Amino acid sequence: MPRLVAVTGSVRAGQEIAATAAADLKRVHLELGGNAPVLVHEDVDVEASAAELAAVAYYNAGQDCTAPTRFLVHHRRYDAFVAAFAAAAQSLRTGPPYDPAADYGPLNSADQLDSVQGLLSRLPAHAEVVTGGTAPARPGWFHSPTVVAGVRQSDEIVQEEIFGPVVTVQPFTDEAEALRPANGVRFGLAASVWTGDHARAMRATRALHTGIVWVNTHGTTVTEMPHGGVKHSGYGSDLSLAGLLDYTQVKHVML
Repeated sequence: MPRLVAVTGSVRAGQEIAATAAADLKRVHLELGGNAPVLVHEDVDVEASAAELAAVAYYNAGQDCTAPTRFLVHHRRYDAFVAAFAAAAQSLRTGPPYDPAADYGPLNSADQLDSVQGLLSRLPAHAEVVTGGTAPARPGWFHSPTVVAGVRQSDEIVQEEIFGPVVTVQPFTDEAEALRPANGVRFGLAASVWTGDHARAMRATRALHTGIVWVNTHGTTVTEMPHGGVKHSGYGSDLSLAGLLDYTQVKHVML
């Protein structure tokens, strides 16, 4: 009989499996969805950070639970960052694996392509598709790199995991205003902070409700560090010594 169920999947899958496992008190290890915020402060190199983040955001067509998806940018750098990020996105190409010029491939199914296009089709009037927003006119489940600006925290495309080559951008005026929307979704897997101010970065790492926080990088993973989330991103860690703990059981023996 299984004593532990380990799941990497959607929030819904994790909830249903955890509910079933609870009937027999089975332990569950859940690595679920993500909706990673990126806090971009006013002291960053806009061009360099936009180029680096675009490469990570559209890697594997955005189909990574830690992918940067919600960009929160200081209002003094907002317009410049949107323009630089959109330019970086426009330089990327999607295509099949045999195309050496392709930067990323297709979405994993027709249903996932429909899900991404559905989110974009339901954008409110105040949101603006800065670049992309369409599927190329070619066979396959491909989608162009997309940037959506002017969104609000309550918008569906901000609250839900996209799992595709689409990012949103919102402005903020101070640290507190950046942290509220960063934490204002049900997911809590990963986040990153971009700033030259070490004290500011440390304040953010303490305040962000995520299992992973990167500073001036995003997506860098080493096996010695734990990988796991909080809230609806699940519980338990993969990688590192912490990743073994769910697969062990403490026993106290006294003679």
